[in-house]
This record gives sequence, structure tokens and C-alpha cells, in this order.
Amino acid sequence: MAKKTETELATSTDAPIVVPDWMQQEEVKGSDTLGDFMVTPRMTIVQAMSDIERKEAFGEGGVAIMPDGIKVAGMDEPFVVIPLIFWASWEVRSDLNDSATPMIENSTQDPNSEIARKARNKDTREETYGNGFTRKYVEALNFIVKIDSGEASGELATISFSVGEHHTGSRLCGLLKRRPCSIFANRIELKTAVRQRNNRSWYGFEFNNPVDTPIIQDKDVYMELSKMHDSLKGIVDSGAFKVADESAAIASTVDTEALPI
Repeated sequence: MAKKTETELATSTDAPIVVPDWMQQEEVKGSDTLGDFMVTPRMTIVQAMSDIERKEAFGEGGVAIMPDGIKVAGMDEPFVVIPLIFWASWEVRSDLNDSATPMIENSTQDPNSEIARKARNKDTREETYGNGFTRKYVEALNFIVKIDSGEASGELATISFSVGEHHTGSRLCGLLKRRPCSIFANRIELKTAVRQRNNRSWYGFEFNNPVDTPIIQDKDVYMELSKMHDSLKGIVDSGAFKVADESAAIASTVDTEALPI
């Protein structure tokens, strides 16, 4: 039997952790600050420019959770996710050719910050610095999702839509906003698709309704998802939440044409 990941051990849906009845009435102690150190991995699409090891492991156009190395789906293979929470963030990204500077120079969740202001204005999204390098100000639309189908079912990961994929994230936000239910009551089918623009090509996500149901039907499952949402919301709102630094995933779309925000 394969060794379970930390996420599976804590949130396994096939063998959920059940505490004794008497313990359910007790105050939960000692775990209030654990969220300050929570890091959620990224859901990554393997691009043509990805390294050979990643292509061999997951296939070009395939989906994986990194840096954990968990396969989610192959190219054009649909899978279902439950969006647990959404938030926007703004980042300063250095030039890909600037090896002396971190990929993400700075980030914020403050919509009134200078970084957010520059990211929203097409005239200020890019600026030159150093030895002919270009710095970019980027708005990212972020979701923490729970995978609800396939071999990776039960895993949590962050999906970020930015630059060339910002428009897809914006459409997904609109879809969820129009539905008369909580964000975590939704089930969304994702699969990869090829994008082409201005002689550039990359892989992005397409979304649709699952073939079975787009809405959670089981009340017990809904209540458990509600608890997960509340817990994650507290962490995200506090600014303590961190996403795994997966530079390869960020770099895969950083050079695609930015769409109007």
C-alpha cells in the first residue's frame, strides 16, 4: 500500500477521522496557530517549456500537484474540483532572465496597494529595471480546491489564474457568483486545453459542469466543506496563508499576453 500524504491522513474521505462522542463536546486546544504555518501546494499544468523530468512523469498538458509530485490528470482528461475559497492577490514578478532576483519580488492581498494599482492599469503593468530587465505587476485570481475525482481525490491545492489565464479565472468567478449557493457547494469539471495567441502557445484550463451533478447533494459533506471553508477563510484573511513557491508553474504563463483586467 502506498504511503498516504499528510493531506490524505488529515482529510481522507474514504476513511474519515472520527473522534469519540465525548470529545466532540470538548474545546479544541493547541491548534489555533498551526494555520500560520500552513502551505498549500499548487496545481500545475505541464507546459512545453517544462523540464524533461516533469514531462516524463506527467506528460505535456498533464496536471500535477507540485511540489508534492501528485498526478491529477493527463492531457484533455477531465477531473472534478470543489472550490473551497477564493481570494485575489497582486504580485511583482521579476524578469525571467534575472537570475539574481526571486521570481516573485513582492506580493499583497491589499486591493488599495501600489502593486494592485499598477497591476490594474495596462500602462503601468510593466517597468524596466537593472540591465534591461522588465518587471511585471500581476493580478492573480486564486482558489483553494479539493479534488473530487480520480486518483488525487481528497487532495487540496491552489489554482491561480493570472496573465494569459486571468480571463479564464474571471469567467469562473462569474459562474460561481451567479449560482445561488455557497462557493464550497459547487463542483466544477476542469481539463486542459491548448491556447494560442500572437505566435505563442501554452496550456490552460477549460471548465464545465460535471456529468453527474454541479452541486453538492449530501448534507453531511456540505457541512464538512463549510468547516473547511471557515478554517481556510480565517487563514487567508489574516494574510498568514502561503502557497508553495512553484516557480516553474508561474513561469509557464508569465510570458503569455496579458488580457485586460
